[in-house]
Amino acid sequence: MKSLNTSYLPRLDHLRFYAAALVLLYHYFHQFIGNVQFSNPIASLINEGHVGIGLFMVLSGFIFSVIAQQKTVRYGWFVYNRFIRIYPLYIFAVFLAVTLMVYNQGQSRSVFDIIAWLLAFRPETIAQLSYFSHLWTIPVEFSFYLLFPFLHAFFQRWGLKYFVGISLLLLIVRSGVYLEFGSVRFLAYETLFGRLDQFLIGYVCGWMYSSGQGRRLFSNALALPVSFAILLFAVRWLNHHGGSPNMDAAWWIVWPLVEGLAWALLVLSYMYFRFRLPTAPGRILAKLGELSFSIYVVHMFVVMVVAKHVPLIPLLHDQATNVVLNGLLVALPATLLISLLTYHLIEKPFLQYRRVYVRDLKQPD
Repeated sequence: MKSLNTSYLPRLDHLRFYAAALVLLYHYFHQFIGNVQFSNPIASLINEGHVGIGLFMVLSGFIFSVIAQQKTVRYGWFVYNRFIRIYPLYIFAVFLAVTLMVYNQGQSRSVFDIIAWLLAFRPETIAQLSYFSHLWTIPVEFSFYLLFPFLHAFFQRWGLKYFVGISLLLLIVRSGVYLEFGSVRFLAYETLFGRLDQFLIGYVCGWMYSSGQGRRLFSNALALPVSFAILLFAVRWLNHHGGSPNMDAAWWIVWPLVEGLAWALLVLSYMYFRFRLPTAPGRILAKLGELSFSIYVVHMFVVMVVAKHVPLIPLLHDQATNVVLNGLLVALPATLLISLLTYHLIEKPFLQYRRVYVRDLKQPD
C-alpha cells in the first residue's frame, strides 16, 4: 500500500465543519422561508441543506476506513470509544429535550421516554420537540458503529463486491417498501436502510484514499470544481422535484445512493486537491471541524431562539440571500459560542478515556 498523505487529513475536519454549517443554514433558512424551488443552484443547496447529513454519513465511513485499513478492529474497544465520544453530549441533549417537553410544552413523559431516546434506535417522541428533532441521526450513526467492525472484516475478506451486494439488497428492500406502501421516503431518509449506503460509500472512499487508488483521477485540478458542479446539479434536481417533503416520490429508492456518490466525489476531490490554505485559516477550519458534533447537536435550539428573538439585519433586498447572510453572521457565531462550551466542558473531558481499538493484521491479540 502506498504511504498515506497524513498532512491532508485535517481537511476532513474542514469537511465536517462544512457539513455542520450547511445543516445549520438549512434550519435557519427554513425559519423564514419555506420549501421553495430555486433556479440558483447555490440557493437550492441551502434550501436542501439537509443533504449535509449525507456528508456526515460519508465522512464517518471515510474516517473509520482510513484508520482501520490494513488493521483489525477490536470490537469492544471500538464501541466503547464511540460511546464516550458521542453519548456524553447526547445524554445532555436528551435530558434537556425531555425536560423541555415536560415543563415547557406540557407533555407527560416518563423515565421510559428517556430510555427510548438513549437506545440506538429512533425514539418515537423525537419528532414532538422541534428544538432537538434532528437528533434522529444519532441512533442511525450509532448503528453504523455497531456494524463497522464486521463490515470492515467482511470487506477485507470479500472486497468491494460485498459492499455492492449490501447496496443491492438495500435497493431491493426500498423498492419493496415503495411497492407495498406507496412511500419510502421515511425509510430512505431517516433510517439505516437508506443511510447505510452512504456510510459504505464513505468507507470505499477511505480505502481508495489510503491505497492511493483515487490519486490519478481526483488529484486533477478540474476534479474539485467538476465534483462540486455534480453535487449542485443533483441537489437542484432534488429541489425541483419536491425535496425532502415529497413523501410519495419513487426516486427516494435511489436517492441515498445518488446523494452519497455526489458527496463521495467531492470528498475525494477535496482530499486530493493540490492546494494548501494559509496556516491560520487552515487551523481555524480544522478547529471548527473539531466542534462539528457540538455544532450539530446544539444548533437547532440556538437557531430557533435566534430566529425568534433577533430580527433579520436588512443587508440585501433579496430575502433568500439576506437570510443566508444573517445565518452566517448571527446564527452561526452564536452556535459556535455555545459549541465551544459544550465541546470543552462535556465532550473533551471524556476523550482522555479513549483506548486503542486497532491492531496490525499480523499483531497477536
